[in-house]
Amino acid sequence: MDRLQHELAPYYAELRQIRTRKQLETSALWAKIGPEVLRILDAVDVLDAPAAPPLPRAFRVVAWNIQRGQHLDALIAALRDDPVLARADVLFLSEVDCGMGRSGNRHVARELAAALGMSYAFAVSYLALADDYLENPDRTPNTLALAGNAILARAPILRAINADVPAVRDKFGSTEKRLGRKRAVVAQVATAAGPLTIAQAHLDSNASSPQRARQLAAILDEIDRIAPAPAPALLGGDLNTTTYQYSSALRLARDLLHKLVVTGFRGTIDNYLTPDQRYECPIFELLAAREFAIADFNARGGGTIRYDLGDPYARAKVQAAVGGIITRALLARLGPWNNVVEAHLDWFAGRRLAGGGAHIVRQGRPPASDHDPIVVDVTL
Repeated sequence: MDRLQHELAPYYAELRQIRTRKQLETSALWAKIGPEVLRILDAVDVLDAPAAPPLPRAFRVVAWNIQRGQHLDALIAALRDDPVLARADVLFLSEVDCGMGRSGNRHVARELAAALGMSYAFAVSYLALADDYLENPDRTPNTLALAGNAILARAPILRAINADVPAVRDKFGSTEKRLGRKRAVVAQVATAAGPLTIAQAHLDSNASSPQRARQLAAILDEIDRIAPAPAPALLGGDLNTTTYQYSSALRLARDLLHKLVVTGFRGTIDNYLTPDQRYECPIFELLAAREFAIADFNARGGGTIRYDLGDPYARAKVQAAVGGIITRALLARLGPWNNVVEAHLDWFAGRRLAGGGAHIVRQGRPPASDHDPIVVDVTL
């Protein structure tokens, strides 16, 4: 039986009408479907490619936030045809849909793996009941309504865990209404040197840096449960090192004031590319304390995402976060940057591994995702 299959679709509309978590958990509906929802939210779907050999001692890894897999055909083409990406042996994928109308109700991880001849592990984070801004303009109904993350590999996946991550805020009450929380895929893959523990991470954007560090600590703990330090391990994904403290409106306002008065406008923009040096220190101090290096695993000097405030979608997202007055002020100040700002959100970190050749692959137009993929060559 496919562990992702469920019969919850007839209840989506009723779930959307429930306003609060308390109302949900005291409802007759939750008594009826709650156990099945919890089963789905813990699910991890794993399938090995036929006759997949172990990874060699030197292999290439790509981490990519694929924006739900909304442009799946373009993603397949990039990962199959790009001379850099096509050599990837392991993929860490953030924002992966399964049965979401916004991405054509496709099982994104499974279709990518089939097209590339790779094994996959897809871990559920959310039962998604509503879409983000402009994600599903045709209002295509969801089938399975699952969103999560995935690891793909040109090797057998020996085990895979849908690792729990501390919740920052309840997404059931958000505008993008969901049941579940951030999760991480922690797996072991077969290599010529024996099993290697790898982890895909996607930390919360609506959080402070200390909160993101607590989420990361839970993932590192799961790695150590499988392969205690100092065993080799590799982590990669979207750590959402935005430099902003989105945990509350008050903290965000204080953060913006500090940047304006202390850091200055140009310094703030420069910090988007070096979040490890100031505003996101808790994340990187934690990695260092747990013996995970970033120096040889990441390209510096460029961003992995571009915020183009000339784009109506990006402008609307910023306005929803900080308000119209601040958005207009930003547009007025961003003239020298042509309204485009880059930020470094996606990272690799390795323990007892050698990294090299790290770089960011710039996409063509139109892009397959709002993030650019990052690449590193790893040696055991």
